[in-house]
Amino acid sequence: MHMEKSADKWGKNGKGEQWQEKWWEQYDSSGKAEKSADKWCSLDPNTTLDVGHAHVWHERYENHQ
Repeated sequence: MHMEKSADKWGKNGKGEQWQEKWWEQYDSSGKAEKSADKWCSLDPNTTLDVGHAHVWHERYENHQ
């Protein structure tokens, strides 16, 4: 048996800020799984941010068991 789940979500607001999230998971009959996520966000450059935050960021995650 093989099972896979995935999603590709995207959004944009009236200020032009955008975000995208893509992820997938694959499972086999032995219980092993592979997972991956890719997230991205772009905020209005005039937005005041907390220290350590950015107007554009990207995050990637992969897990192979």
